[in-house]
Amino acid sequence: MGVATIHKLKPIHPILGIERRTEEELIRSVASGNRSAQKELYKKYFGKMSGVAIRYTRTKEEAYEVLNDAFMKVFDSINTYKGDGELAAWIYKIVLYTTYAYARKNYKVSEVKTELQLNDVTVENEALSNLGLATIYKNIQKLPDSHRLVFSMYVIDNFKHKEIAKELNISEGTSKWYLSKARIKLQELLKEA
Repeated sequence: MGVATIHKLKPIHPILGIERRTEEELIRSVASGNRSAQKELYKKYFGKMSGVAIRYTRTKEEAYEVLNDAFMKVFDSINTYKGDGELAAWIYKIVLYTTYAYARKNYKVSEVKTELQLNDVTVENEALSNLGLATIYKNIQKLPDSHRLVFSMYVIDNFKHKEIAKELNISEGTSKWYLSKARIKLQELLKEA
């Protein structure tokens, strides 16, 4: 008689219908080109990362295009992930910079020659506290490209005006101007919502 081998089965994910892997196993499988592992990683992080792309693009379709490009970069470079930080943070950075590249290529951000006195602009945040996040994001998408980019970088991603200026190839004053105009326009949009 032969020796019976017991195989420990991994639990099946109830929605994805695939084996659950540890994060290390998932990374190794994606690095080896395993398509089901790529699908698992994509589905695991797609929702978390979609907000980044949606904030910087005009439509959900553009956002999904950016996300797909970003995930292709993730799949191609997963072997460079060293594991010294969270995988989600590493993916977030790739999605963020892919989104910036898309925005630079597809949206024109012009230099504005104006002096803005920041204390001349007051924007109340009352409208923000009464609305859901989905409504706010939807209205952010309605902002003009340059306004939306600067607003998202400054308010949501905590960039300084100096960093925004460098990333978008504009002056710090122009970054401040776009932020001010974006806040005013967003407040108007949110009052209508």
